[in-house]
Amino acid sequence: MLSKYALHHREIFVLFGLVIVTTPIFWLTDIDWQASAFFYRPYGGPDAWPFQNWWLWGWLYRFAPVLSFGTLIGSLLTVLFSYVLPTLLPFRRPALYIFMVIALGPGLVINLVFKEHWGRPRPVHIGEFGGKYAYIPPLQKGDTDEKSFPCGHCTVGYMFFALYFLSRKRKTLYFILSLSIALMIALARLTAGGHFISDVLWSGYLVFLVAWLLYYGWYDRKVG
Repeated sequence: MLSKYALHHREIFVLFGLVIVTTPIFWLTDIDWQASAFFYRPYGGPDAWPFQNWWLWGWLYRFAPVLSFGTLIGSLLTVLFSYVLPTLLPFRRPALYIFMVIALGPGLVINLVFKEHWGRPRPVHIGEFGGKYAYIPPLQKGDTDEKSFPCGHCTVGYMFFALYFLSRKRKTLYFILSLSIALMIALARLTAGGHFISDVLWSGYLVFLVAWLLYYGWYDRKVG
């Protein structure tokens, strides 16, 4: 079994390795928008993205923010009530860690720093799918008001990376859980032309990085 120090080095090396390997693919090929083209029907009119009409995708789109906000508030309430309810004291720091991951990852980094200022057009907005903008690869800033990069809804799945870091015996379970939820939400967004695959990947990269930094830079030091 890897020591926690070997593990945290491996985690960050794998993360940066994925970034280095996957990102150039979207610069050198058309795979990003070609993948979105699978869900697009050029003569569909209002139903140009017909797969988005499946009830499950609509439900996931609506439920995702509720789950994120509910987890955020639940973790905050756990922290606050732990000062008056001794039974909650053991959960104070884990709950605070979860709160910080959600607030700083999906909240600050994804939605405020990137989505609000990056200007990347969504698939529905590019010329290949009847829009007026050219495709912009990931990491390149766009001069539009659109907010494709990165995927905000997918962070609802990725926020469970926090449980991966907190767990000592069920890391694989929580990692798979996080990716599974993110994948389902990603499909809901891809079928609607709301995001590219690269938006989905970078959403995961950034949330994992935030969770990694908070865990090894703050939580693990205090606990250890």
